[in-house]
Amino acid sequence: MCLGFQENGNERLKIKAFYLRLSVSSTRKPLPDSLTLYYLPRINGSPLEINGSNILPDSTAFVTLHRVVLGERTSGDVVFGSRERVRASEGVRFEVYLRDEKLLRGVFRRDERDEWSVECRCVLEREVVGMEVKEAEVCVAAEGREAMREKVEVTVRRRRRGNYCFKGLEEIPEEREGASSKSLRHRRLL
Repeated sequence: MCLGFQENGNERLKIKAFYLRLSVSSTRKPLPDSLTLYYLPRINGSPLEINGSNILPDSTAFVTLHRVVLGERTSGDVVFGSRERVRASEGVRFEVYLRDEKLLRGVFRRDERDEWSVECRCVLEREVVGMEVKEAEVCVAAEGREAMREKVEVTVRRRRRGNYCFKGLEEIPEEREGASSKSLRHRRLL
């Protein structure tokens, strides 16, 4: 009988808080009161738990990142955070959405020394209407560990259009019939 993926509960990352700081240079629309953090389905079946509820491996789960108000706002930084208790295994992936735009993608990993880290990258596919975001910093506070931080420059990732078809070889060497193997001719392929 296959018992599936079983991991020692002590080896999971016990997240106490998840924060995202956005450096905003200009806004023409009001900033949202919240962002959405999605935990993506896990191919390897690794466990994920949010506030004591187990999430099925083929299910998506989400947590709301609420805007944090920090006294007077002197800089262009806006902080969003969540204090949901999350227990994640290695390889758990997440995405952060700003309204309907996917902003960041990340994963929780362990390094060679068995230390936890968070890796993120920007996956913004078009300009965010009404605001200009320059940088994002993810900060994850976990039990018994220092806070993990990852800074990401926010740039729009341009999709390459066209050029999707296979480009054939331009020239290939070919032996001539009846000639020595050293003599080659080139045939042009398009």
